[in-house]
Amino acid sequence: MIRTQTPLITSALVEELHTKSAVPKPTAMGTPLRYSSAFGCGRQQGYAAFDAEPTEPMDEAGAWATGLGTIIHEALQDCISRKYPSAQFEVASKVEAISGSCDALISLDDIRANEDWDVDWGQGTHLLYELKTMGTYSFDKQLGWNRMRGTVSEGEGPASKAVAQAGMNALGIMAANPDIDIEWLVMGSITFEALSKNKAASMGVEGVNRFLAEYYIPSSEWKPLASEELSRMRGLAYNIEQGYLPDRHGVTDGGQFLELNPDSSKFWQCDYCAFRTACQQDGPGQVRILDSVITKRKEVQ
Repeated sequence: MIRTQTPLITSALVEELHTKSAVPKPTAMGTPLRYSSAFGCGRQQGYAAFDAEPTEPMDEAGAWATGLGTIIHEALQDCISRKYPSAQFEVASKVEAISGSCDALISLDDIRANEDWDVDWGQGTHLLYELKTMGTYSFDKQLGWNRMRGTVSEGEGPASKAVAQAGMNALGIMAANPDIDIEWLVMGSITFEALSKNKAASMGVEGVNRFLAEYYIPSSEWKPLASEELSRMRGLAYNIEQGYLPDRHGVTDGGQFLELNPDSSKFWQCDYCAFRTACQQDGPGQVRILDSVITKRKEVQ
C-alpha cells in the first residue's frame, strides 16, 4: 500500500474550487461594501473596496469549505424553486454604498398554500430566506449541543452578523420595492457532519435535525441589528470615499466594539484575513490609501 503525498484524482474538485476562489467576486450592485461583511473588520473591507490584491490568498481548505457551501446553496435553491414556484433567488439590492443579494425571497401566499406553519406570519408579503453552511463548532453553538457529553443546553441561535446581513438585504429590497413587505427572516443552518445516531437518541434529536436547523426572526429583532450595522458601515464607506483605509475595528457577535490586531494570535478574524500582511505593514489607525503598501506595490509594478 502506498499513500501518495499529493492526491491527484481525489483533489480534482478542490483544485477547481481553489482556482475559482482566486477570482474576486464583485459586489452585487457595484458598491464599495457588501452586506455579507456585516460585523467585519473595517480595514479588511477597505482593502477589498480598493481592489487590493490579497497578500494571503485563500488556501485549498478555505476554498473547499466555501465551495461546498456554494454547491449546497445552488442545489437547495433548485429544490426551493420546485416547492415554492414564485420564489426569487439572488435578489440584489443596495442601501447607499452597501449591496448584496439574498438566497431566496418567497411569497407568503406561496408559503401558506404549501405548508401548515405553526407561526403567525402577520401582514407581511414575503419571507427572506438566508442559508449558512458551517462546521460542527458553530452549529453546536447555535443549538447548545455538547457532542462529547451528549448534552443539550440553551443555544445561541444564528450569529448576529448573519441576521444583520439578512436584515440589510430585507431593508434594501423593501426600499426598492414598495409592494414588498418583509416581516420575517428565515435563517437556515446546515452542518457538514451529522450528529451520530447514538448521540441523537440520547439527546432527543430526530431526523434531519441531526444536521439541519431553521430559525424564524421577527422584524422586532432583525431591524435594530441591521439598522445599527448599516450606520457603522456608512461610516466605513465615508472614510473609503475620502481615500482612507478604515481602522482595524469590527463587532463581536454580542454587538460589542472589537479592536483587531494582526500582530496578535488571539483574533481568528486576522488568522483568516486575506490582507493580514498588508495590514501589518500599514499599521494601526486610518491609513491614506496613497500611503498604503498596496498602492506602493502597484506603483512598483
